[in-house]
Amino acid sequence: MNSDASDQLPGRRGLFASVFVHAVAEYAAWITVLVVAFNEGGSSAAATAVTAQLVPAAILAPVVGTAGDRFARHRVLATSFAVQAVAAGGIALALLTASPLAVVYLLASVFTIATIATPATVASLLVHHARTPAQLTTWNTIRSFVRAAGSLTGPLLTALALALADPSTVFVVLFVVCAATAVLTGLNLPRDDRLASTLSIAAVLDDAWRGVVYVSKTPAPRRVVGYIGGTEMLTGALDLVFVAVAFEQLDSDGSAVALIAATFAFGTLFAAAVASRRVVWRLSGLITLGAALMTVPMLVLGETSLLLVVLSVSVVLGTGNGFIEIGTQTLLQRSCNETMTSRAYGALDSTAMIAASIGAVIAGRLIDDHDLTWVVVTLGITGAIALVGGSIQLRATERSLTSTEPAVVSCLRSVSFLASLPQPTLERLARASEHRSAAAGNLLMVEGECGDEFFVLMSGAVEVRAGGDVVRRLEAPASFGEVALLHDNVRTATVTTTDKSELVVLRQRDFLDAISRTATSSRGALDVAERYRRPAKPS
Repeated sequence: MNSDASDQLPGRRGLFASVFVHAVAEYAAWITVLVVAFNEGGSSAAATAVTAQLVPAAILAPVVGTAGDRFARHRVLATSFAVQAVAAGGIALALLTASPLAVVYLLASVFTIATIATPATVASLLVHHARTPAQLTTWNTIRSFVRAAGSLTGPLLTALALALADPSTVFVVLFVVCAATAVLTGLNLPRDDRLASTLSIAAVLDDAWRGVVYVSKTPAPRRVVGYIGGTEMLTGALDLVFVAVAFEQLDSDGSAVALIAATFAFGTLFAAAVASRRVVWRLSGLITLGAALMTVPMLVLGETSLLLVVLSVSVVLGTGNGFIEIGTQTLLQRSCNETMTSRAYGALDSTAMIAASIGAVIAGRLIDDHDLTWVVVTLGITGAIALVGGSIQLRATERSLTSTEPAVVSCLRSVSFLASLPQPTLERLARASEHRSAAAGNLLMVEGECGDEFFVLMSGAVEVRAGGDVVRRLEAPASFGEVALLHDNVRTATVTTTDKSELVVLRQRDFLDAISRTATSSRGALDVAERYRRPAKPS
């Protein structure tokens, strides 16, 4: 792993620890509920359990996902784990008292809804702190590695618990772990560098709807979310396939289901380790490789009754899933407006859950009505056509994100109050900017006139006059023009080039939108503007 890059992420240990616990809890709860349902009523009951958990979560995902963009992120994460703890405790009690299966489904749905906030909030934090595309990719690789480690640990511990005890034991442990994580996350994660937001149901619902509209109308996020939805449909089908393979093909029990899920998670862990060895990946190429690995080996899965072969195939499938996850998550983060990251993830979670539920229902019906081997082979062929073909479509999306001139982004980051902005924000700002060349003696701003442009000097030099007197001489890199944009739109100085100069020019709307992303940028711009609002004449 790239330790230098990870060291620049504030609160990295606590943040990645929360990712690990989230994965352990999510997989342990998911597998245990599926096993309980399958023991009660077979594949159809397991499919019902999937639907009962995912459909309500899918409906509420856009609302829950807005939290990471609207409120203090450490509190969002702590609240998420607290709700998971309460739900896990309730499920344990329901199982111990032999309550109706519907009660377990209801509480499992609450648990699943609570888990939505964690990946969306973590994604928002990573985008917020990333300063280069490579850094964002590195952090996503580490996040994927840690998540995969949790996804491996969760099923293994679940397999052990189900072999030695009963399902209620799993949820008792989850109650304790999630409660402890809620406390530690709330106390230890750094506070946000963001402007305050009010708690309003109407505003939250409006944010959620804006996130859905944003994803549906913006081509790049729409394509990525659609692709992830297709992947999740296959993953939902695989959940039912793994259960059926364990019980019918291997003639085993719930512990075998957890073991298969663990090897799938190990494959995801392996993918993250491989990706970390080469940070400069072409994301669409990584996704294509993952699509092939996640589908083609299914042709073997349906033809064997040997546990070792099933586990080996599961590792390869998990490796493909890991490559897809790293590639699509990074692509989505880079293609989204930074202020919309968590909301986009809310829309993503909704899409993914609906897709996984559909995949599980289809697989459950097919398994009940057809030979298991035929079902697995059919899913493998269909998935390969859809995912490999779809990954090729994402190449255009990736190319559109790499068209930004790095020198322009670097130039914008040289401005003190823009330096704290996330990399995707600066890339979008660079794409919205205008490049201008000016000869010596060119008048850029006139004192007293209205202005709606901010200038960043890439090369050359300018002279600044106020009241007819020279008050400053600036050489690249330098910036000017923020006073009028932040106050009354009237220029407080006249600026003239003294050498041939190259400039990056931002319109007022783009400038104000950018500095509103963080409290540091907003305060910094206002401080600079106030400093030069009424330049003093030299004594």
